[in-house]
Amino acid sequence: MVSTETAHEQALAMEDWDESKKPSQGSTGPEGSSHDAFTGSGRKDNKTMVKGEDLKENRLPATQPRSANRNIPWACPDGTFVKYILEPGRGLDKPKEGSFCQVFIETEPGGPLSYPSHKWVEVELGGGDAEWDGMVDRCLETMLAGEKAELRLAGEGTITLQLASFTEAKDSWEMSASEKWNLVLSNKERGSKLYRAGDIGGAARRYARALRLLVVAAPPPDYDQIKAELHANLAACQLRLRQPANAACNCSKTLALQPANTKALFRRGLAYDAMNDLEGAAQDLKGVLQVEPGNRAARRELERVTERIRARDARLARAMQKMFA
Repeated sequence: MVSTETAHEQALAMEDWDESKKPSQGSTGPEGSSHDAFTGSGRKDNKTMVKGEDLKENRLPATQPRSANRNIPWACPDGTFVKYILEPGRGLDKPKEGSFCQVFIETEPGGPLSYPSHKWVEVELGGGDAEWDGMVDRCLETMLAGEKAELRLAGEGTITLQLASFTEAKDSWEMSASEKWNLVLSNKERGSKLYRAGDIGGAARRYARALRLLVVAAPPPDYDQIKAELHANLAACQLRLRQPANAACNCSKTLALQPANTKALFRRGLAYDAMNDLEGAAQDLKGVLQVEPGNRAARRELERVTERIRARDARLARAMQKMFA
């Protein structure tokens, strides 16, 4: 008997396979939409090579006295790590997304980190897609120039991070409407590329980042369309990451904007199935078939869910007979 989790992965794979047979409309992600008119992440050409005095503007002088303070831990709001300041920095400014930071990262080999480690390098805050890249980014946003910190991860492991200097980046309120919108679309497209490459965690982080940026972006004519696609795409990632409750929530957000969105209905059906809400799963899968009677993936899943309902009801009937025998 195939497990529920394996069946869901197969169903998602079949959904992607069915979509792959349709005529190509350009680069697609889980939702299958393209926005080639918008490119880039807003990085300016004049910052392609940031060296020399630009990197020194926030550097801590070598003669500056430093004192370690291990008694002020800071817990990241998402619960992924606790930060301990080993050496304090100076000044008031901190890096923002898009800042180019000169950093030295030390960690155990083999961790999910794409940023270079054990040497001084320049990284763009927000430019990494690996799981630990996101933790480094969130820590950098709290650091001052010259600061050294230790990240104790909630799961396992530690990361030591030194920030020598960084360049300025714009806050969202300083960006033009087109700059904000380009960032939304570039993160969406990057998420779709990561999804197709099999980096589901990286894709989920990109879609979530695009949704956060969408909050401050001036609504263009296709705002609701993009928002619906992002929630549906994030749900596809969350199903594969075995987060069915989050997936169901994002599908519901898509359906609030597009009630007949069959991808969101199908994925919410899978999420409900994973949470053992079999009636809810059956209802959503039937909704898919009402719109797309020829959807083979939905029909297979509905047959499987219906069989699970029959088996459950039979078990309950036997239990009741034993109680009253």
